Amino acid sequence: MSLTVRVRMSRSYYKETYMPDRQRLLDLALTGLEAERAKIDDEIAQIQSQLNPRPATAQTAPAGSSTPPKRRRMSAAARKKISEAMKRRYAAMRTSAISQLESAVSQRSRLTAAGRRKLSELMKAQWAAKRKAAAKK
Repeated sequence: MSLTVRVRMSRSYYKETYMPDRQRLLDLALTGLEAERAKIDDEIAQIQSQLNPRPATAQTAPAGSSTPPKRRRMSAAARKKISEAMKRRYAAMRTSAISQLESAVSQRSRLTAAGRRKLSELMKAQWAAKRKAAAKK
């Protein structure tokens, strides 16, 4: 038979003996996480610079800023210039598509009136032969 002894400890003794200084632990955890974040931010910046060779400062705002980046505005003249260029481009595409369609239609073989008449006579003769063969059965 074994005898178990339970010892009662006061809370203050338990905290002093078994728990490390909580504030110190939290400070260490915070500095470790901040160091990891800085390392990850550096890696992100390297990857972004490889993907896009332009400077990253113009594209993204710093993490701590609360104001959104300014939007670039296009002048009316620039919008009009782009619009006219797109209209010319689509007009050229449409005309080339139409010309390709017309050339495909013109390349098809068409029946002349004499050819149609000849085919009609051949088909009539064929059907007459089938009817004659069916009547003999």
